[in-house]
Amino acid sequence: MYTKISSWTAACLSLSLLPTATAFYPYHFPSGSDNNAGASRRASIPHAARGPLSLPIRRVQLPRDNIYNIVNSKDPSQANSVAIDQDGNDLSYMVAVTIGDSKEEYHLLLDSAASNTWVMGQECSSEACKTHNLFGVGDSSTLKTDTKTFDITYGTGSVKGNLATDVMHIGSLAGAELNFGLATNVSDEFRAYPMDGILGIGRGDNTQISPKVVEVLSSSNLIDSKLYGIHMSRAKDGLNDGELNFGEPNKERYDGDLNWLKTVPNNVGFWEVNLDDAGVGEKALDFKGMTAIMDTGTSFILMPKDHAVTLHNSVQGTRNSGETFTVPCDTKENLFMAFGGKRYTISTADWVGPKQSDGSCRSNVIGRQTFGDKQWLVGDTFLKNVYSVFDFDNSQVGLGVKGGASSQVPKPSASVGTGSSGNTSPTATGESSSPNASSTGSAPPPTGTISNASPTGAAASSITNPSLQAEATAGASQSSEKPGAAVRASGSTSSVALAIALGLVCLFM
Repeated sequence: MYTKISSWTAACLSLSLLPTATAFYPYHFPSGSDNNAGASRRASIPHAARGPLSLPIRRVQLPRDNIYNIVNSKDPSQANSVAIDQDGNDLSYMVAVTIGDSKEEYHLLLDSAASNTWVMGQECSSEACKTHNLFGVGDSSTLKTDTKTFDITYGTGSVKGNLATDVMHIGSLAGAELNFGLATNVSDEFRAYPMDGILGIGRGDNTQISPKVVEVLSSSNLIDSKLYGIHMSRAKDGLNDGELNFGEPNKERYDGDLNWLKTVPNNVGFWEVNLDDAGVGEKALDFKGMTAIMDTGTSFILMPKDHAVTLHNSVQGTRNSGETFTVPCDTKENLFMAFGGKRYTISTADWVGPKQSDGSCRSNVIGRQTFGDKQWLVGDTFLKNVYSVFDFDNSQVGLGVKGGASSQVPKPSASVGTGSSGNTSPTATGESSSPNASSTGSAPPPTGTISNASPTGAAASSITNPSLQAEATAGASQSSEKPGAAVRASGSTSSVALAIALGLVCLFM
């Protein structure tokens, strides 16, 4: 997802396609800070075979020994909708698909910043493929393979293979013929993740594999509008109710009207919107001129180091090590982000992460610049707190305050997954971000209302902790290096724990 790709300039000179962004941003925390979603072995019933009662966790062994736990969500009642499953730690969110006349399920990462769809193929001999479900000739009599190839290079990994065509069934939707990739070579990074491929639901125009999923569903008259709505479940709630709604939002998932935000023009098709401000508790921190890239494929929130320092400096007891932060586990302050004149709460259940060996808890806000110095990568840590709608035809993102049908903030419990504080605070308030701000309701918001002032002014000046200030300075200089190099440095830490900040920034070659 790099908009600034200096580390890949030489490789791109030979490309006829512009660099395209998708969403797989592997982020590795220091050893011991994460739970391994694929460590234990349990079983349950696949979606296609489930009745009213079912076990929520499944383990699949076809055609290879798939070792990953996947927590199934309930099948949604709304038409043209599919359950969003996850790994049980709020780190990766997936949908189950079947392909052609095969009855086997494949879990594909739900990626709003990717426009390409691919699945691990039977011809793949990479180590990562040995622990995932594979698809290929012999699995479906309607599969058509192509000699054309695709090659995707990520910050720390890569995928390549051949193009193919078959009917893809997404949940209970009627099948539509779709072009997708069959991966023949997958790098070792994918061994850490439970998905068998990626379902690209982004809006990028420079996709290698076209047409896009939503375009196929629309042209096949399976959905009325080229949009989708997303409700992400929180594992600790135990509700297992994540869902993806194609064609129209599920109004039972949010209260009032959607707050529509026009996307910021960019050349890679991000769902990028203007950020009014952000803060801690009720305190706004004057983050002006920023944009937020909404990405279901990213587990956490990543922002330039000095911005992360500013944010954490308003949380008592914060400690900083490199680009990561820890806070007291009993932290009660919610975070918020303001969009279109409304504030949206980020619960401590989501931004305060697992307990560390020193007794503190990890923050799920990371001080890493993934794109420009005014762009934040906003993943599931935020998106779990809202109902989000992505509208292709009108180039806008809608945010809704979750209603009674949505996940509730959990009661206090032991540290699990990405959240551990157990504080019972509201998921999102949707309150006005300033006394004079008015709700935008269901109408598209005005454009050009956000200042383009540099973020290094007022926001950075609020840093008062000398040690954090020093870390911010170091982080700012580091962020000027090649993004790919920064990712590789993170991944080189010995005894790296398996944490997925899935938020792919990749180039198509």
